[in-house]
Amino acid sequence: MLYTEIGERRYEDVAASLGFTARAVASPVVADPERVFEIGLEVINTRNQLQQGLIISKALLEPIAEPAYEAGLELARRSDLVIQHFILHPARAAADKTGTPQITVTFAHMLTPSRFVHPPETPKLGEWGNVLEWKLAAFAINRTLLKDVNRFRKRVGLPAFADLMRDGWPSHRLNLLASSPAFLDPRPADWPPWQQLCGFLELPSHEHEAVSPEVEQFLASGPAPVFMGFGSLMPTEGRHLAETVKTFEDAARLAGCRAILQTEMDPSTSLGAGRPSTERVLYVRRTPHKLVFPRCAAIVHHCGAGTTHSTLRAGAPSVPVPHVSDQFAWSAELQRLGAAPKKLRRTEWNAKKLASRITEVIGDPRMKQAAMAMRARMQGDNGPETAADLIEKSMA
Repeated sequence: MLYTEIGERRYEDVAASLGFTARAVASPVVADPERVFEIGLEVINTRNQLQQGLIISKALLEPIAEPAYEAGLELARRSDLVIQHFILHPARAAADKTGTPQITVTFAHMLTPSRFVHPPETPKLGEWGNVLEWKLAAFAINRTLLKDVNRFRKRVGLPAFADLMRDGWPSHRLNLLASSPAFLDPRPADWPPWQQLCGFLELPSHEHEAVSPEVEQFLASGPAPVFMGFGSLMPTEGRHLAETVKTFEDAARLAGCRAILQTEMDPSTSLGAGRPSTERVLYVRRTPHKLVFPRCAAIVHHCGAGTTHSTLRAGAPSVPVPHVSDQFAWSAELQRLGAAPKKLRRTEWNAKKLASRITEVIGDPRMKQAAMAMRARMQGDNGPETAADLIEKSMA
């Protein structure tokens, strides 16, 4: 497996524990951590999601297109199949150049066009309104992102794509939609057969994974807490980390709830001074969401695909604070299901607004019921196993 990482995280050990090899390519994408943070702020402060995608593409994808393509060629030449994230066009180019069969993975089903799927952040005009809005979305994406993709393909001697959403991004052999089928039941009738919902591609549980004694004691010592964290989008140092943690703390105080805060902030450092865990607030750097979320009153999160699936599989209602891109679509899904209130944009949040959302969720048992209903429908999901079956079928 080849992967590219924006920051300093590495996955070689995780891959080895699962029986395969991982190798980082062009990682980190941006060597200067300050520049990475600047790009993140620029994206978060851009309201238009298409413009967000353009910034990400220009700053984080196009600069590593060449090394990703060269590594992809090496991998494709000695592989029977290439499986890639749908947006990584250099990997698609490598597969096309070598004639290697190729499968794509998409992590947001609601970004796949259908007259039965409402395009995120657009007026709700019914089924045929959806058709028109998807056409407009395709036109806008082709005007902004397709040029760079086709310029690269021309440089390596490959034909251009006419449409990015229909032909350039998804594999027409198989595009795995890594979302629970419970989100779309029945499956949209106008999807071609190569669009397949497989369920979230969750890593297998490790037998040694357990709740730490500190977390276990906190959970058992009072009412169910609210879990707060932004996963990979949580600031890791400096003023922005301190401000984010303080907003969480103040919101918990205003809402009158206990809270578990997942943060890199070390209470022993100057930033964390005066913030030791108490009977009201517990700070953790890492804890198994699968074991902790079912015991929480609500989850404040950024609406990444993984965290969204984890909250629903735990039967926990959400307080959505989306930052970028598909997170807005996931927050809309949570609200559509009745398992969350209206989203609170990261650029508009403060302690008072967050506390109000927390109070709304805790005070409305229907949100808990909606989350529990999704949990029941998702019990049979096995994303990796279903994906493997679909891949084998497509290659047969």
